[in-house]
Amino acid sequence: MTQLVDLAEQTAADLLEQPGVDTPVRGAVAVVVARFPRIDETFILREITELERRGQPVLIVPLMRERSAVVHEEARPWDNRALHLPLISPAIAISNVRALIKHPLRYLGLLLRLIAGTALRPGTLIRTLALFPKSVHLARLLPTLGIRHIHSYLATHATTIAYIVSCLSSITYSFSVQGPDVFVHRELLPEKIRRATFVRTISIFNKAFLSGLYPDLTEGKIEVVHNGVATDLYRQGSPRSSQRRGPWKVLTASAFSPSRGIGFLVDAIALLRREGLDIECQVIGAEPVRGLAEERILHNGVADAVHLLGPQPQHEVARLMGECDIFALPSIVALDGQMDGIPISLIEAMASGKPVIASAISGIPELVRHDENGVLVDSTHVERIAGAIRTLVEHPSLMTRLGEAARQTVATSFDVSSTASRLVALIDRHERTNDVSLSTASRIRALDWERLQVCALGIRKIRTAEHSSVAEVTISDGITSRDVIVRRQRMDPNEVDLVRERARREFEILSVLRQSLGKAAFDETNGTTYSVPRVLMFDENNAALVVERADGVSLARLLREVRIRGRVGRLAFGLRRAGRWLHLMQSHARPDVEPRDVLAQVMEIAQTDLHLTSSSDAWLRRNRGTIESTLRLLEQRVVQGSMEIVGHHGDYSPENIFIGDKRVDVVDFESWRDGLAVEDVAHMLLHLEIGLGWPFLRHLYAGLQKPFIYG
Repeated sequence: MTQLVDLAEQTAADLLEQPGVDTPVRGAVAVVVARFPRIDETFILREITELERRGQPVLIVPLMRERSAVVHEEARPWDNRALHLPLISPAIAISNVRALIKHPLRYLGLLLRLIAGTALRPGTLIRTLALFPKSVHLARLLPTLGIRHIHSYLATHATTIAYIVSCLSSITYSFSVQGPDVFVHRELLPEKIRRATFVRTISIFNKAFLSGLYPDLTEGKIEVVHNGVATDLYRQGSPRSSQRRGPWKVLTASAFSPSRGIGFLVDAIALLRREGLDIECQVIGAEPVRGLAEERILHNGVADAVHLLGPQPQHEVARLMGECDIFALPSIVALDGQMDGIPISLIEAMASGKPVIASAISGIPELVRHDENGVLVDSTHVERIAGAIRTLVEHPSLMTRLGEAARQTVATSFDVSSTASRLVALIDRHERTNDVSLSTASRIRALDWERLQVCALGIRKIRTAEHSSVAEVTISDGITSRDVIVRRQRMDPNEVDLVRERARREFEILSVLRQSLGKAAFDETNGTTYSVPRVLMFDENNAALVVERADGVSLARLLREVRIRGRVGRLAFGLRRAGRWLHLMQSHARPDVEPRDVLAQVMEIAQTDLHLTSSSDAWLRRNRGTIESTLRLLEQRVVQGSMEIVGHHGDYSPENIFIGDKRVDVVDFESWRDGLAVEDVAHMLLHLEIGLGWPFLRHLYAGLQKPFIYG
């Protein structure tokens, strides 16, 4: 152990940092979406990922959790840390009672406004009322998480939640308009625009549409920022080789909705096949009205040529686009006036270098220019769709020219890196109050982030402990982003050396544990690694550590899920692994000290705690003598037995234990010392008993302590 400490001290010397650089620091923004992770809203997933890469941390707040068998792999990490809340829970009920008691006129007035604004559409009214209690709770919860601004996607229910939160708190909001969310139904839209700091829309057409409807409300508020795609993902596309044989492949990616004329495309494929053209069509998309497409396929007798693939993950869509020859999206104006904005699938196909056939409606001509980078047709005329396909097939050079021009258009104006940068700039410009406090920003900026090649920082949240502050920070090098934890000791001017020594000691402990656990921390039976986060930077001058963010979710969150949803299985699983981590740590952290000295130290701490707490607790004052006698009796019994001295975490509680699929991490070693093996065990069981202290959960304690002990 002594050798490992010496090694840690040498590593500390290697990691000593220089004064920091002027790196921009941003506070977290809540992003409200209808459902997450949703397979057909890849543009949201891409954009929030890019926002974080640009140093703007994001907290996803879904209205509902999406239950789908097909999920983008890129969405899984986001889903794990999203703020999923039920429609109602004890905490939500308490927040509503508090809001009603504290501000009855504001609470009831807002509720009446929502009812009046949605009364003409019963379905919208019911959903709005169902979301109202949750929105009130978010108005209380989000400020405690450091959120000062919300950006919501689509002008419907997600923006309704943002509107309610803003009305009941100091949080501001903005929202993104796609087009289909405002073309037909616009309940509460004037109120939402009036209160928003800005409205982002994805096309000039949408801006003109909203400005025409609400000229007084929209002046200076509407900002056009296109949706973007990750162009690198679609570079695999290439023109059809002259040596390639087989049918010409037409691809479309679309929801089977009334504003997507999939039936017209099926009819066009059938017409071309009757003319003798060897062609087939693949259709990717969700299935609200799949039956209509199947009916057109059977009517035309083209079941062998038109294949309905259903929803597909992002990487599979990219592969299919790379393999197709032509992408066609026959958008139409539905009978109720609904239509597309700028379909994201068109942008993806053009990024793949494919010639596209689209409709000259809504904002589509802002992306597709006829005979320059694609073909625009009236999609309600089957022969025009068929004619466009026929022309492209007969002129391969035209296909190549249009495809290359399409790829260049997307790279220039629809790349997500540039569109997300514009959105970040909008948030920065309109939301000065979203900046984290100058003192917090300056302390974090003071670290030498240049060593980690960091060009932007985002602070998700900060919590304060007795001797330190802990910040969850997103760092970006301009290419990728990742989450880290910055633990900074409080700098008392009179105790600078002591504070720096405390930071150095925690660094040494982390280094020692990470190295001493070594290969023994890997459990081959279940492929799980038991460890501590890796130190990325040690700044002794500022008494700060930068470490990797722990993998997985905390036991505290699993404990909350038991209270809210009754999910006992996940907590039992986590407790067993928490017990296993503690066993491994104690097996490898055995200091060479005198057991009686450690016991004396433990008893001194107990006596001090009893003295401090009894001064403010009448029951403890009355029973202090009995408690002290019990402590002395326990001390005698321990002395008579065999004492096992191990490393003592000091705060081995659910908040500091993170359970991942294949990893268990423990954090916060500020209170580390030599101690008795049972101390951390007792501390954990006490926290578990308190967490299950609700009357309807107490019966679970006996069953849940067993997995931890067995672990």
